[in-house]
Amino acid sequence: MNSSTKERILDAANKVIGEKGLNCFTLDEVAKEAGVSKGGLLHHYPSKDKLIKGLVENYIDFFQSKVSEREKTLSDTSPCNRLMPFIYEQFNQCKLDINIMYGILAAVASNQNLLHPVLEKRKEWFEKINECKDPTMALVISFACDGIAFSNLLGLEVFPEETKVKLMEKLIDLSKECY
Repeated sequence: MNSSTKERILDAANKVIGEKGLNCFTLDEVAKEAGVSKGGLLHHYPSKDKLIKGLVENYIDFFQSKVSEREKTLSDTSPCNRLMPFIYEQFNQCKLDINIMYGILAAVASNQNLLHPVLEKRKEWFEKINECKDPTMALVISFACDGIAFSNLLGLEVFPEETKVKLMEKLIDLSKECY
């Protein structure tokens, strides 16, 4: 089995959590959704914790790659200017077919130690935004974006698309105060 099988398993796990809930998030159900045998799944992810860890790491890698891609389009790469790609990508999470943040939800519910990579990335992020002219405003923006992303993850998003666009634009305007 190759990396595309691993990706299929991760996609299936996110889909199972999103569509059926954490109570149905079993290795059997994920294998069935991915179209692989349970043995095939266990070859890549020998336990549910390893699968959740894979989901969390996949989310981090995906999000970081999207932010990095967007950063490359900026002329100013100061730490504070990194807020703009972060804002865009937090809002773009809502537009994905499968919410890849479900691994975080699974980790919170089953084994919070699996959140360690997320905590490390957040520490790095907060160190970067502390270099801004107004780190407090940068934190407010960051937490507002987290709120939007987690509202989406939890199915609590009630705003129409045009309101989300206005919120994103406002946060981008506020981010300019940070450089």
